Amino acid sequence: MKKRFLALLIDYIVIWIYLILLFLLFAAIYILFFDSIPAFDETTSHLMSLFTTVLPATLVFSYMEYRYPYQTFGKRRMGLEVTYESPSYWYSLLRNAMKFLPWHIGHTGVIRAMYNDYSVLWFMVGNIGFLLAVIYILMVLFGKHFKHIPDMIAGKSVRERGIKINET
Repeated sequence: MKKRFLALLIDYIVIWIYLILLFLLFAAIYILFFDSIPAFDETTSHLMSLFTTVLPATLVFSYMEYRYPYQTFGKRRMGLEVTYESPSYWYSLLRNAMKFLPWHIGHTGVIRAMYNDYSVLWFMVGNIGFLLAVIYILMVLFGKHFKHIPDMIAGKSVRERGIKINET
């Protein structure tokens, strides 16, 4: 599923553009209203990470994959679509929450290490997110049905638009 991997890369480019715009917005707010970057505690940093990056991406991608034409930006560009055994926004939300979980785990490890210590434990937590993302990608590229764990749990398939793929 080379197309699916390329779709993933396109989606991550879109996310990076969002993150750059978010950074520029916050930088402008800090310069205009605070004259510097305010000091945040660990809890505030975790909440900002969750509510400005992971949660918006999860909600937007869930909505895009649930509503016609069942495609994220990358899937649309690559001519792919998402199909569910039982179409439901909740399945789409579950799938995308699990899909973005490695990103959130990575944030948690890095933020925790920044505010406490750069111990081996928090280094490992951050890398668990990275390892999980690599497992997802390898499952899509080399797995029997080209599905990763979130796909299997949500009962989802990615296929070329208009083509029925036999899953057996």
